[in-house]
Amino acid sequence: MAWSEMDYIKTVRGIAREAIEEYPLTNGEHSDERQQYVTESVDGNEYVIYYSANETALRASQNEPDGSEVRAMSADDADWRTMRTLATYLAMEADVMEEIDRLYKEHEPDKEHEPVTKSRNKKLEGETLIQYLMERFNYTEVEATQKAQR
Repeated sequence: MAWSEMDYIKTVRGIAREAIEEYPLTNGEHSDERQQYVTESVDGNEYVIYYSANETALRASQNEPDGSEVRAMSADDADWRTMRTLATYLAMEADVMEEIDRLYKEHEPDKEHEPVTKSRNKKLEGETLIQYLMERFNYTEVEATQKAQR
């Protein structure tokens, strides 16, 4: 299959629209159910599961994670293919969440809502990375600190 950056963008937008339809914004807050929907949709998406599509997704994304972030979240014995797939997953998840934010701002410009995006354009370091690992992967503080130091 031929992968394209335009198709990737359409895929990201489609997942974001489906997430909003399934789990609308409630009282200006995003739901855990929507986050779970996004996580599952991205995790099973062809741009993440097919290694040959990873490069296209990473080229199209504005949210490619920093290498240290990927290493901190990967298994100790992860090879470069696994790390690249994880990088694609993180980038695509951030792209979808940014698209959700954009759609809400576009359709409800006067309503306030809390952005759900943690931009990957900014390197996560120190306490920020540790906190992210604890929240995202339910690591203990010790586990998150060890991962962040790699």
